[in-house]
Amino acid sequence: MRETNIATAQSEYYKRPADERFASVAALVAAAQYDKDHSAERTYNLKDLKAVVEQTHNTETFDRTPEQEVLRLESPNGRAQLTHYAFGQLARTIGAPASYLRTLPPELAARNINHGLQESPAGTAANLLVRANGGTPTIRAATSDTYGRVWDASLYGELSRRFMDTDSRWITPPTWDGTPAGAYRGDRDSFVIVVNGGSIVTDPSLSNRPGSGAGLRQPTDTTGPTDGMFRGLMLRNSEVGHCSITIESILFRYICGNHMLWGAIMDRQFRRRHVGTKITRDTMRELQDLAWKFTNRTAASDEAIVRGLIDHEIAHTREAVIDELKKMGATKQQAEEAYATTEQKEAASPRSFWGIAQGLTRNSQESGYQDDRLVLDQLAALVLKRGAALVTV
Repeated sequence: MRETNIATAQSEYYKRPADERFASVAALVAAAQYDKDHSAERTYNLKDLKAVVEQTHNTETFDRTPEQEVLRLESPNGRAQLTHYAFGQLARTIGAPASYLRTLPPELAARNINHGLQESPAGTAANLLVRANGGTPTIRAATSDTYGRVWDASLYGELSRRFMDTDSRWITPPTWDGTPAGAYRGDRDSFVIVVNGGSIVTDPSLSNRPGSGAGLRQPTDTTGPTDGMFRGLMLRNSEVGHCSITIESILFRYICGNHMLWGAIMDRQFRRRHVGTKITRDTMRELQDLAWKFTNRTAASDEAIVRGLIDHEIAHTREAVIDELKKMGATKQQAEEAYATTEQKEAASPRSFWGIAQGLTRNSQESGYQDDRLVLDQLAALVLKRGAALVTV
């Protein structure tokens, strides 16, 4: 339980270029499987590797006049080009600044790299991830020999089998304009968000409202707060060592068309560095455990999390609540407005951690200024984080 508004998926939605967006998780898995089928992992002692310079030619006109010199990495199995990211990894391995090497002429850069390779400590090895799909082989990653790779095809394929194939209500969230989003994969990392409108968890603070309990909104309806909470999953991975693998289970009140999660609670988080041979096994077990939990755990278990935040008060009086919010960084005006909003629009007490956090969230939504929204969201997150430390479920 860490945040009240989670912008992770929203950030991915805005920053990913067109060539990293997939129409569905299945499409992402298919592309990842193709890359896996055309890739190989090779581990070499650094002294078996050598940087070489090649002349490229215009293959469209068959003009044999050299166009430019390019750097390649040569191993006992042949030569390959390096991606920008893999070049940086190789440079770090030999203790050389990649940004400087990129400014040098290829011949001079190759000499510097070869010096680093040959002077590396005894027994130093590199694990190269090489993709060959008919063209020049490409080194996607140059990691240590202890790196534990989790293939995107395996991770998201398991997600599909455990969740989406068994319950069609698990979907990537819709967007304002209807364009598919929520499944992303680039040359460095991948990210997927899925939500389930069928796994409704009642928010106890809303259950006593007039008319509540009927017509519960699916997460595809982004018109406003709902009488229920919904479950979601966010997964991130990198086949090349750019980031750790994470699986996050979330409860949220609603999701916008830009994939901002509102009124959210981080229910469970799995995070592993890509080290060792057991990381794939541990990751698949986590997905299996989550699938079992969502299938067998009652809504009451999840409601207990929210109930705990409702029952615990941040302070006992209005003045004390405002004072506590100011201590967390709120201005007097922000604190007073959040308290008033909670009193007027939320069923939970403005003295409770849950209630005041929802008041801050609602004021954030209604603010016309991005900076103000960020400050209010951060305050709400801090309120829930402090409340979560007091909740035992």
